[in-house]
Amino acid sequence: MADNQLYTFDRQSMRRISAAVQKSEGVKDRKGNKWYPVKGGGGATLQIGKTTADWVKGTDTTLEVWKRNAAGDMEKGTGTFTAYNLFADVAAGKFVGCMSGFLVAAECD
Repeated sequence: MADNQLYTFDRQSMRRISAAVQKSEGVKDRKGNKWYPVKGGGGATLQIGKTTADWVKGTDTTLEVWKRNAAGDMEKGTGTFTAYNLFADVAAGKFVGCMSGFLVAAECD
């Protein structure tokens, strides 16, 4: 499958997707029928890190903190954090996204 493939959907599908997202991610306003996103979530914050060694599924590891600089490029930040990998093996030198101490996304080979 090509990476640049475009998937389209009709208006009815768009409404169904929107309704499903609103039910899972939003709450209804008391005064009307407008939807507002749920704020918070236990204080979870996305942390971007980079592996320094192979990270095996089912283990935790210490990751380097990375951030975007003013030019929009990634650069090494200050410090480290620990996260647990429930998903798959991740190679050394890969960017990862973690929330609440768990891996949620990883750079592919």
